[in-house]
Amino acid sequence: MKNTIIVIISFLSIAGNIIAQTPVKKDTVKTITISPEQNAKLNYNNGLADFSKGSYSTALLKFNQAIADNPKFEPAYLGSANTRFKQKDYKNAIYDYQKATGLDTADDKAWYGLGRSEAMLGNKEEAINTFMHVVKKHSGNADAWYCLGEEQALNNNYKDAAIDFTNALTANANLTDAYNDRGTCNYQLGDYKAAIDDYRQTILFTKTPESYNNLGNAELKDKDDDAAIGAFKQAIALNPTLPGSYDNLGAVYLDKQNFREAITNFNKALQLDSNYFYAYCNRGLAEYKLNNLDSAIADCDKAIKINPEYGNAYLNRGIVEELMRKSEDACSDWQKASTYGVAVADNYTKNCK
Repeated sequence: MKNTIIVIISFLSIAGNIIAQTPVKKDTVKTITISPEQNAKLNYNNGLADFSKGSYSTALLKFNQAIADNPKFEPAYLGSANTRFKQKDYKNAIYDYQKATGLDTADDKAWYGLGRSEAMLGNKEEAINTFMHVVKKHSGNADAWYCLGEEQALNNNYKDAAIDFTNALTANANLTDAYNDRGTCNYQLGDYKAAIDDYRQTILFTKTPESYNNLGNAELKDKDDDAAIGAFKQAIALNPTLPGSYDNLGAVYLDKQNFREAITNFNKALQLDSNYFYAYCNRGLAEYKLNNLDSAIADCDKAIKINPEYGNAYLNRGIVEELMRKSEDACSDWQKASTYGVAVADNYTKNCK
C-alpha cells in the first residue's frame, strides 16, 4: 500500500503532461570570520581617525574596544593614553601609558607621554626619571631632553636644566623654547651674558614682548642700561598693554637715577593694572629717592595690601621708616621681609634689638 502511494505522488501531472523536475541547487553561503586581533586593529584605526578629528570621546570608546578585543595590543593602550591626555585625564593616562610600556618597553612615545602626564600632575621626580629613561636610550630625542630640562628647572636645578636644554638644541637646533628656557636658567645662575645670547637667539626665531622683556632684564643685570631700554621699548611696541614692560622700563630709569622718568613708566603700568603691586613698590622706591617719604610709604602700603607676602615692599618701607626715625616699625618690616625670602633684609635686622 505504501508503494502505491509513492507511485501516484511521483507521477502527478498537470493538464495531462508529465513535467520532469530538476533538482534545485542551494547556494552555499560563506561567512567571513574576523578574528579578535583583526577586530582590534579595525577599532584602533577607527579610533585614530576620530582622534585626528578631535572626537576624543568616541576615539576613547574605540581604543577601549580594541583593548577588549586584544588585551595585548599595545598601540591601543597608547591611543587611549594619548586621548586621555588630551582630555586632561592625566591619572588614567598614566595607567594606560604604563600598560603600553609594559607591553613594549621600546616605545619611546609611550615613555614620553608617561613623563608628560606625570609632569602635569606635579610628580616632578617621577617625570624626571621617566624622561631620563628616554634620553638614556635615545640621546637624539630633543623633546624628551627639553621636557627633562623643564622639570629640572622647576626643581631649581638650573645647572642641570641648562645642560638638558643644550642637549635638546644639539638634537634640534630649531627648538626655540629651549633657547629661551636655557636663557632663564643662565639668568638664575647669574651668567647674564650667556642669558643675553640665548634670549637674542630666541628673538631670531620669534619676536614677542616676552622675549624682549627677558632680554631687557638680562641686559639690566649686565649693567647695560641703554640696551635694556631698547629691549623694553621693543616689548612695548609689540604690545603696549602689558604693565610689566612699563614696570621694567621704569626699573632701568631708576637704575640710571632718572627718577621722574621712572615714575612716569610706573604710572603707566598702574594705569593698565591698578593691582600691579611691583609697580607700587618700585614707584615707592623712586619717591624715596626724591625724598617724598610719605608718598613712598603710601606706595609700599598699597603693594603690601595687594600682596601681603611681597617681601621687597616690607624691605623698602622699612628703609623709609628708618629715615623717618621709626626704628621699631623699620625692624618689624625688615623681619617680615626676611620671613618672605628677601635675603638682604638680614643685613638690616642686625642692628635691631
